[in-house]
Formats: sequence, C-alpha cells, structure tokens
Amino acid sequence: MLWFSPSLFDGGVPVTLKAALEQVPDPRGRQGKDYHLWSILALIIVSLLLGRRGVKAAFLLGRSLTREQKRQLGFSRGYTPCHATLTETLRIVDAQRLADVLGAVSMVENGDPRHIAIDGKTMRASKDGEGKATHVLSAFCGGLQTVLGHEASRGKGLEIPDALTLLGRLDLTGRIVTGDAIFCQKSIAAQIIKGGGDYLLQVKDNQKTLREDIVTAFDEPVVSLSSFDSGYDKAHGRIERRCIDVLPATAAGIKDEWPGVSQIIRIGRSRQYRKNGIWQEPETETVYLITSMKATGTSPQALLALNREHWGIEIMHRDKDVILGEDGYTNRLDNAPRNVFSLLSLVRKILRKVSPSPTRAIEYFQDDRNRAIAWGAGFH
Repeated sequence: MLWFSPSLFDGGVPVTLKAALEQVPDPRGRQGKDYHLWSILALIIVSLLLGRRGVKAAFLLGRSLTREQKRQLGFSRGYTPCHATLTETLRIVDAQRLADVLGAVSMVENGDPRHIAIDGKTMRASKDGEGKATHVLSAFCGGLQTVLGHEASRGKGLEIPDALTLLGRLDLTGRIVTGDAIFCQKSIAAQIIKGGGDYLLQVKDNQKTLREDIVTAFDEPVVSLSSFDSGYDKAHGRIERRCIDVLPATAAGIKDEWPGVSQIIRIGRSRQYRKNGIWQEPETETVYLITSMKATGTSPQALLALNREHWGIEIMHRDKDVILGEDGYTNRLDNAPRNVFSLLSLVRKILRKVSPSPTRAIEYFQDDRNRAIAWGAGFH
C-alpha cells in the first residue's frame, strides 16, 4: 500500500517533499536524534493526508506501516517514533523557520500570485489553564493556495504590530494586499507602500471619520462615478448581485492623510435565499474600501474581484477547521500550535492540488489504486 505525493516546486525547480522538510533546522541534541526530523514531519503529513486527526493517529499509522513504507519515510531501522516523540518534536521545532520553509514552497497553479490576503485566527484547542489561546496571523495567496507566512499574535485588538512584522518579512513588490477593517491603519498602508505593493482595505467604524468622509463623497459625488454591475448570479439556492462604484481619493479629501491612497470604493451586495421552496426577501449590504491602486490599469470589475477573492482566506481557515480538524488539536505547549498550523496549511495545499474539494482529495489518498502512484516523488 503506497501513497501518492505530488511534487512540490520552489522557484520553478522540482523539489521533493523530503528535500523541503530537510531545510527545517533540527533543534534536538545528539542523543535525541533517533529519527530524522524530516521523517517525523513526513509521517505526520501522511497521516493528515489520509484524513487522520491528531498526533496519536500519526503514531498509530506509523506502527501499521510495512517495512518498505517505513524505509521510504526514512525509518530505515524499521521503527517509527512513539506518541511522546511526535508531540515533543512539534513542541520544539522552530515555528517561524518551519512556516518560512513551507511557505516558500509552492505548487504549480494557474492562479494570480500577486494577491495576498491577511487575517487572524485563534487556535481554540490551544487554550491554557488561564483560558489564553494561540492567535495566528497569516498571509494567504489564493492564486497559489499557499500560506506565504504567519506570525504569532497576541490576539484580537493587538494584531496591528504583529501584522507589521509579518508584512515586513514578505516580498511585497508588485503584490496586492487585502485585509478587513481591523487592518485599515495608516501604519499598515505605509508598510505596504514602502514594500513596493498596493493595498485594498475595508473601512468600518474603527476609522469613523474616514468612513464618514467616504460616505459623503458617494452621497454627493463631485465627479462621475466609475461603476460595474455583476448582474444576477443564481447558484446553490441563492441569487447574488454585486455592484461597485469608484471615485478618486480626492473626492473624500483624504489624499494627503492616507499613505498612497488613490481611490475610494463602495460595494453593494444583495443576496436572496430560497427557504422551503419560497424565495425570501433580499438581504442587502454596503461596504466601503480604500485602495492605493491607480484608476489607470485597474477597472472597477478587477477591484470587485479582488474584494471577493479576499474571502478565500476564510475558506482556507474553514477547510482546516472543519475538514482537517485544526481546532481539535490540544498540543498547546511552546511552538506546537503554530507548527500544527503550518503543517495543516501544507496538507491543504497538497489536497487542493488533487481536487478542489479537500474531502474528495482525502478520499483519493485513501484509495489503494490511486495511492499506488509515485510515492517516491514526494519522499525519496
């Protein structure tokens, strides 16, 4: 019984999963190296690809492997690590280095690699005795289905300095960074512009004066609006419609207040659901945004698409929670929560390469006939 593991790519050069994992520094002392670090991480990854949850499941999987399978994972002596070894390894591996290594490895995709969405997530099962949980701030590239990097955060309300640290580590040249209202800060905008990128940030009442200026500008426009209407889209038991209006930032008088700001945006959303065979009254919502992207070369339709694509990071979080069980991991000591986050991000990326549905991809890996394809492409 073999598993299929697709090749990963780094800068266009084929790299096996083994080669990628070997780049992670080993923090163990000489006496603690009974197994290769890459082998331990690979065993956990294989367990996750098969839909198993938790470190104990990886331990039990290791015990069930044949000698040949163990050899392919680097366990040449025929033994696999115990549960305690797996848990301790997740605790002590450098979380930032693991995140950087796995974030730098991307699989070939057809998506746009320019768009980076930033968002925070609390690892619920990591709560300690005082009720404090690890909060992770991540930068997600939807075009590559890749978490480019993440940063341990002190939680909601304290994410701004952590976001600045995360953005400072990323190459933002030519990138477009999107974020929800909490990241609509002058310091964030300045960091993105300094890094050579552009931003598209939602505006809510945490920037009340800014929001009021934008609302007034659209209520009493002094120049013609640039607009786009997506029309009605009927699917999955609902009808949706999105409209966007765009004005230059000078219309709101904010050109000199916000670093690099070029345009202000108003997006109207309408959703109508079908319940018990009857269409309900439409639900409407209006949101406002600012962007540094210039009007020349950036259409309202493109801005609307970017705003919609931002929520791909929420889909990523949902997949990891609901399908891969991220919130069920109770490894709460030291670096374990962040390392679980990184490994699950990689696993989701591999699953999405196999199928747009992670659930179907897991079934693919569980199928003996498909699993018999090219195990060695990933591990040796």
